[in-house]
Amino acid sequence: MRVLASFVMRGVPQAVMLTILLAALSLLIPPASILSTSVVALVTLRKGTVPGALILGLATAISGGIALLALGGVNLAIGFLILMWLPVWLLAVLLRSSRSLALAIVGAMVLGFVMLGGQFIQSADPVADWTALLGPFVESLVDAQLVEGSQQATLVALMASWMPGIVAAGFFLQLTVSLLLARWWQALLYNPGGFRTEFHQLRLPKVLSIALLLAVLPMLMQSGTEVTVAEYALILLVVAWFIQGLALAHGIVGKLGSSSGWLIGIYLLLLFALPHTVIVLAMVGIADAWFDFRARLGPRGPGQAS
Repeated sequence: MRVLASFVMRGVPQAVMLTILLAALSLLIPPASILSTSVVALVTLRKGTVPGALILGLATAISGGIALLALGGVNLAIGFLILMWLPVWLLAVLLRSSRSLALAIVGAMVLGFVMLGGQFIQSADPVADWTALLGPFVESLVDAQLVEGSQQATLVALMASWMPGIVAAGFFLQLTVSLLLARWWQALLYNPGGFRTEFHQLRLPKVLSIALLLAVLPMLMQSGTEVTVAEYALILLVVAWFIQGLALAHGIVGKLGSSSGWLIGIYLLLLFALPHTVIVLAMVGIADAWFDFRARLGPRGPGQAS
């Protein structure tokens, strides 16, 4: 990763080339989009607003020209700009000016809400659109005998009803991971250990826990099964507090000098028990916002086991 970050900082041509190549690769390997956006964020964090804007502007223009020649239109390049490069550039500008990782993550969550609203602006009924898109996919699962035919309609309806919130939360999480990766690259090159300290001390504002409670209340009072906008908002808030909980876990392990095996265990749980682990970490993150567990823990003494 250090080699990649060093290559990006060699100059504008290198940064633009890598931004475009990684974005193109993301069409085949979606996680590559995180690396592409991180390039834009790294340049912005290190060199400033204008150099970062220059990278995303040139990347958009060049990828647009390639798309026009190869595909007959520039929609692909515009999609890269709107969904990847521009949002992370805005967050990098916010982080550079505020020097607050918590504020930048809140900004990413706000963009998640913009993505959620955009789905309803683009379509009068995004759930119906998702139903049409997911129908053939679930049908293929039925044909492969992975899903019972009698459950097909129910499964499609359930998945489609949650997809607007899941897409918005995924967008929020991708932006956050891209920004964190860029911040890590920046520390790796210019401030060794700086990102570790910054992430370990991450604390989101308490007001977000109150917002989460307000999103939960309508769920408790409603009697129908239809998924509401409040529940979509709840997904975004849970993701935000999950990030806080993850930072808390890293902070406690670092402060106590414990084995990194604890963190490996948490990430394995995220792989094999994803929803449950996310919810648990989110709840722990909310508790930390009010009780500040890291401040209550002293560093482990030399005579204690690690």
